[in-house]
Amino acid sequence: MPDISAPRAPVLTHQVTLTLLTVDDAPALTELETRNREQLMVGAPARSESWFTEAGQRTAIAHALADREVGRSLPLAIRLEEKGTTRIVGRLNLSGIIRGAFDSASLGYWVDDDVTGRGIATAAVRSAIAVAFGGLGLHRIQAEVKVGNDASARVLEHCGFAEYGLAPSYLRLGGEWADCRLFQLVDSRWRPTDPSSAPPAGELVVGPEVPALQEVLDLYDAVGWGAYTESPSTLLRALAGSAHVVTARRDGELLGLARVVGDGATIAYLQDVLVRPDAHRAGIGRRLVDAAFAPFATVRQQVLLTDAEPGQRAFYESLGFIEAHDHDPELRSFVRLQ
Repeated sequence: MPDISAPRAPVLTHQVTLTLLTVDDAPALTELETRNREQLMVGAPARSESWFTEAGQRTAIAHALADREVGRSLPLAIRLEEKGTTRIVGRLNLSGIIRGAFDSASLGYWVDDDVTGRGIATAAVRSAIAVAFGGLGLHRIQAEVKVGNDASARVLEHCGFAEYGLAPSYLRLGGEWADCRLFQLVDSRWRPTDPSSAPPAGELVVGPEVPALQEVLDLYDAVGWGAYTESPSTLLRALAGSAHVVTARRDGELLGLARVVGDGATIAYLQDVLVRPDAHRAGIGRRLVDAAFAPFATVRQQVLLTDAEPGQRAFYESLGFIEAHDHDPELRSFVRLQ
């Protein structure tokens, strides 16, 4: 048993990833569910003995994947990369997905008691937010926490969820009806998709959007930015945490993307601008930069860091940027890459 009195080393964000659950995960989940059985009684329904067998877990995973196929849920495994190995340390579900006027899902998660207190649940929930508001295009995520489960409530609060109510006898947890605190997180940048407003064939469309994960990975791979695609969940968190993300599409195909990070008031930093190689020299990069900076027209500091390649300098100078050492008075720029 671990020494619970000793402080537990926090994880780095890139160590925690979410992957789609598969039936091959049944043995690992059986071991985790069995070992954490008592702790899971706090926030999970009462389980039959068959649940704690590989056969039971395979059946449960199959049902969860069937729900995913019809768009009702997204069952994910929480994985921790440490000491050269990656293992499952918990589960996270986006379930009860309802489209239409609601566009919402319910969030549930748990982490192995042996690794709690290290920020794993917080990292996993932040990744799930990026997936929900990115690839799934949801407007809202809700979560319910049994009264007394303060650790889970803190995770939600750290991830930006707001508590909006108390529901007596809301969920049957551990065999008893439990009072629950209700939390929600709303994507203020959500915009509806109107099929009737589709642009004419061949027209380039540039506008705010966080694309689906696979589209993003394909685009970053196409331009050779493999460092971004090594950890898809990290890339999704980066997009979700950006101040503004814009894309360029033609006939629905993703051709380019740009994103700005910053505080929205005193500085706007152009982090990424990428255009598929087969779409270069068509003015797409210029339109992406203009659209990315559009909400920050009154922000004084608009900055970027890019490769020391003549073509890059010419492109950004054509947009009105100048190198720091050419500024009057002269400026210096610094970077520390880790």
